[in-house]
Formats: sequence, C-alpha cells, structure tokens
Amino acid sequence: MEYKDLDFKIPIESNDYEECSSFVTYAINEIIAQAIQNRKNKIIINTNLKRGLPMENINKIAGPIIEAWAFEVFYDVLETIPTPN
Repeated sequence: MEYKDLDFKIPIESNDYEECSSFVTYAINEIIAQAIQNRKNKIIINTNLKRGLPMENINKIAGPIIEAWAFEVFYDVLETIPTPN
C-alpha cells in the first residue's frame, strides 16, 4: 500500500464556524470567570510530606488535578441546564 492510495477524510469548515467558535470561546471564558468570581477555583491538597511536593515534577500531578477541576466546573454548569421534555 502506498501513501497516495490511502483515502483521507478532509475536514470541511462549516459556514457558521466563526459564529460557533466565538460562541464556544465566549461561553468557556464565562464559565471559568464565574468559577473564579465564586471562589470555586481553589484546589486544596493535603499531604503528610514535610517538605511538600517537588516542583520540578509538579506538572505530572497538576495536569490531571486541573483537568478534574475543569470537569467538575463544566459538569456543574450542565447540571443547571433544564432537560427538554
């Protein structure tokens, strides 16, 4: 099989892409800003380590923690949206 023989799906930008993109970007910014304004942007981690966590590798645990926080923030927003009947 040759590269030229492969069938690729080429994405096509929708006509309303700019409008949808702007809406999503605005909504995400508003959700995060609201979480910060409501002081729900604090993550408290208690350990029994006397000298804390090593800063040179903090990204290895900080990334998943921030991801979990963001999931909770967006999930809470979804919970407030009424479901259609």
